[in-house]
Amino acid sequence: MLFEITLFLLLLILSGVFSATETAFTSLSVVQIQELASANGKKGRMVKFLSKRPDILLTTILIVNNLVNIAASALVSNVTIQTFGSQALAVSTGLLTLVVLIFAEVTPKQIAIVHNEKIALYMAYPVRWVSWILLPVIKFIGLISSLITHLVGGEKKKLSLDGILYMVSIAERQGVVETYETRMIKNVFRFNDTQVQAIMTHRTEVFSLNKNISVGEALLQISEKGYSRIPVYNEDVEEIIGIVLVKNLMANFHAGKSNLELKDIMLKPLYISETRKVNELFYTLKNQKLNIAVVMDEYGGLAGIVTMEDITEELFGELYDEHEKHQRDKIILLRDGRYRLMGETTIHQIEDRLGLELPTGKYSQTLAGYLVEYLGSIPVKNQSIETPYGIFVIESVKRNRINSVILKNKGN
Repeated sequence: MLFEITLFLLLLILSGVFSATETAFTSLSVVQIQELASANGKKGRMVKFLSKRPDILLTTILIVNNLVNIAASALVSNVTIQTFGSQALAVSTGLLTLVVLIFAEVTPKQIAIVHNEKIALYMAYPVRWVSWILLPVIKFIGLISSLITHLVGGEKKKLSLDGILYMVSIAERQGVVETYETRMIKNVFRFNDTQVQAIMTHRTEVFSLNKNISVGEALLQISEKGYSRIPVYNEDVEEIIGIVLVKNLMANFHAGKSNLELKDIMLKPLYISETRKVNELFYTLKNQKLNIAVVMDEYGGLAGIVTMEDITEELFGELYDEHEKHQRDKIILLRDGRYRLMGETTIHQIEDRLGLELPTGKYSQTLAGYLVEYLGSIPVKNQSIETPYGIFVIESVKRNRINSVILKNKGN
């Protein structure tokens, strides 16, 4: 009897070890696997190898677990029949199931979740050795499984951008990353989807200078603006033909050339489409060593300007220098539970802050663009717009542009 009890305990321990091993490997993140491989030599590399071959890893563990559990069940059944008779078999089976569930399944797997890295390192080579011994069986089972999977159909899902952002949100809730870090990560991934029109300064807000004014006159006009690069227009303010740098203005002024006209010192501008992606513009400006671009609409008219600072703010939030006034937040929670939103608020900012997944389109990169596209016309002050995402009341309009909006209630 002592031999049978000892053998049963060994089988139970073996089952628990392999159950823990399964959970330890399957709970390893991509980052953990890379860290183990780079910091733990051969053991770490073996963990990485097995993690990349779930067909070998899981099949080996499942074969061993099933063999051990079957052996334990047969042993207990044999001892029960010899000692108490076949009528006690049902009771012993129930007790065995409970013992295996607690000590060989649930408890080991809970421990493995907490100590997954250590268990994976300790068990990497034992699992690999067992897989070599069971290689013919593993190949046969793998072949049958592949055939059945092929008949059922379907493709293995790959990690998507939404999946990554969801994991980042979970990490934020668990305190692994800060809120501002989550916002930056989301902004980085959205670089590829955000169009220039969502971050540009609209043409009605652009400060520009006439090409025929002198250096001295230009310095007087820009003294209170604080800009370092100013668009230069021809006859029409929307016909931008150049960019003038303040440092060049100052250099010419100190050289006694204050009467020199801007058209003689301006630089050729970079023209881009308003639908161009922000990440493409970033690399264009970087490679050409520029800091500003002129944004054109589909008809060749001026849409606005965009700077490297605008791109940087898309990642890090609003940046201010000593010349700029701090703007109010784009999304403000009012005392009565409503929200005040600036018309220039991007769709992504609304989604992150309020959870409203407004559709984006060719023109609807911002709240103002969405409302105009949804309504089919330019709204007026105090106009109420009912959408599937809530009721938006136009609070103020400036030069036919939506300046601010009140969100009366959020949609589901």
